[in-house]
Amino acid sequence: MKNFLPILSGILLAGSAQAQMQQYTMANAHSHNDYERATPFYAAASLQFGSIEADIHLKDGVLYVAHDPSAITPFRTFKEMYLQPVLRQFALYNGKPYANGAPMQLLIDLKTAGSPTLQALQELLLPYRQYFDRSQNPAAVKLVVSGNLPPMAEWSKYDPIFFFDGRPDSVYPAALKSRIAMLSVDFGAYSHWNGKGTLVPAELEKVTHVIERVHQQGYAFRFWGAPSTRSTYYKLMDLGVDWIGSDHPEELYDVLHNTQHNTASNMPVHPVYTPTYVSDATQVRSKNVILMIGDGTGLAEMFSGYTANKGALNIFQMKQLGLSKTQSTDNYHTDSAAGGSAMGTGQKTHNRAIGLDNTYVSIPVLPEILAPKGVQSGVIVTEEITGATPASFYGHTADRDSTYTLERQLLNSKLQLAVGGGRESLDKDFGPQLATSGIQVYDNLDNWNATTKNRTLVILPNKVVSSMRNGRGNYLKTALKKALQQLNASGKGFFLMVEGSRIDQGGHMNDLDYLVREMLDFDEAVGEALRFADQDKQTTVIVTADHETGGLALMDGDIAKGTLRGHFATNDHTGIPVMVFAYGPNSQLFRGVYENNEIFKKMMACFKR
Repeated sequence: MKNFLPILSGILLAGSAQAQMQQYTMANAHSHNDYERATPFYAAASLQFGSIEADIHLKDGVLYVAHDPSAITPFRTFKEMYLQPVLRQFALYNGKPYANGAPMQLLIDLKTAGSPTLQALQELLLPYRQYFDRSQNPAAVKLVVSGNLPPMAEWSKYDPIFFFDGRPDSVYPAALKSRIAMLSVDFGAYSHWNGKGTLVPAELEKVTHVIERVHQQGYAFRFWGAPSTRSTYYKLMDLGVDWIGSDHPEELYDVLHNTQHNTASNMPVHPVYTPTYVSDATQVRSKNVILMIGDGTGLAEMFSGYTANKGALNIFQMKQLGLSKTQSTDNYHTDSAAGGSAMGTGQKTHNRAIGLDNTYVSIPVLPEILAPKGVQSGVIVTEEITGATPASFYGHTADRDSTYTLERQLLNSKLQLAVGGGRESLDKDFGPQLATSGIQVYDNLDNWNATTKNRTLVILPNKVVSSMRNGRGNYLKTALKKALQQLNASGKGFFLMVEGSRIDQGGHMNDLDYLVREMLDFDEAVGEALRFADQDKQTTVIVTADHETGGLALMDGDIAKGTLRGHFATNDHTGIPVMVFAYGPNSQLFRGVYENNEIFKKMMACFKR
């Protein structure tokens, strides 16, 4: 057993029941039929594959690399294609195959008669033995021989630098166990799965059994001939296979390199509020409208929250559904500035523009329209208060990054209440003006007096509105409760925009765990809004997004366990339409498929203004 532990880089071997405990790295990656690449060896080595495979044939005393004898050509020798590149790696990286000391293994498949072929290989490597002798150099490349192996009785006569690829059905004497690097088997002997969907139960049982049997014997396990698909890589990892083989190195690299960021589990589960639906889809005038924007939140992001919360989501309690097309006037996919402005002004505009039409002329934002009618407005975000989405409800600028301009516009805006981060910048730019502005300013949620009737800015240090992963806690839900208390006190109605700002960051980072934690926090706030709507009976709640970020695909999951695995297509926004959920009076207005600027018009129809 000791002989393969270094290869696994400290990975805990386990059966399928414990497979989720394993932490797979590139040390587990095997480049199957590597010699068939456009750049043999280097394609896999550039990605730090832990194992690289070469099929060799002995012909006229020369070792050639090829799958079949018909593919043998004069220049495709083992020395040229694999030995010399290994020597080059050691020269480049100070006596190691990889700069960071990661392990490398050459799996050499003997295609011609075992004994003479291995003998020829031994003679070829004799002058270079130091690069393959792990007893002298722990960083040496491990040589594992597979294919037409010599008789087991001869193994001990070969140089100890050679290890052997065994078979699960063979019985190995104790004296040879230290020479066995792994046990391998043809995947096709156990399953006809093509790598799409999942294994049928009978074949899954056979596959699971052989893996567990090998692990019980204390060996590492490898399939050859398994499909080269993302679903296969994930399934083999779930089953505890130690070497994950692929004919597509870049694809396997993407999976293994990002496994930690593509999975989510063990999330805090929150209870879901069950609405009464008493006022849902009625046609009475809405006194209040709460617009909740999950930045970058598509349906996949929502369903990831549903899965992590073990089959429950406040958003999914809402019965009135629509679909918003998010394109800006100058791009197939919008950014938060153009997306927020479409909802805040009723007009589509160019990306990066806030509160302007697509000719860069200033147009009224919703709070400016509602204020003369006595309707107060507020915004709550989990980012800086000058972020593109909150700014779309008070600002007017051609560049969303004009922080100073947006801070000045915020101070002079028609917002009755603004809650978010960015205190450091606001104090630096407008500290003296804040003190004499007549605006009630707080830098702490606990100190915020929600009974005040003054214009209020609750602008907190950025560390307070950091990510859920970094300890933001119940900030959003607490801020929402206080905002509803303050805005509702006037009795004249209010508009409140609430943003789950950092869901978008999870998409940009291609980090599913980060994204799901933010999604769950946003959904808890949605539950509070639904509860308020039921108590008030004159409040309409809308939940949507400005755009989708990351092109998230949900590859696998277990709703009962709250675990899921995803894959991101991009680290940018996408043009995918986003869901619109609505609850309360006039929520039926939000059914159908429409442009994102129609949300503004529908909200105005709720107010019947």
